[in-house]
Amino acid sequence: MLSRNIRSLRESLGYTQAQIGNYLGITASAVNQYENDARAIPAETISKLAILFNVEEHELYQENPQQQQILSAFAFRANELVDEDLKSIMAFKKIVLNYFHLSEALSHE
Repeated sequence: MLSRNIRSLRESLGYTQAQIGNYLGITASAVNQYENDARAIPAETISKLAILFNVEEHELYQENPQQQQILSAFAFRANELVDEDLKSIMAFKKIVLNYFHLSEALSHE
């Protein structure tokens, strides 16, 4: 499930395996192995991918095509991005996710 979701989200957002590999500091071949369930995916890598794909880590393990379709509809398209752009996008998404988590926590007080 994890491998399939990573591939699906990567493709729906328009990222290439080479772009993801550069972002993660690994080869495109390693990304291919992750997507084909031929190699274990380190927890740190899953965290980075979740931030880049704008999903919670646990959602990468779930089968929910409708949710992925919704995420894809509002996703940032990755046409003609350079490696530094991916790092900037990841940092921004991390800030946004932290804001949402903080807002949710404060609303329960």
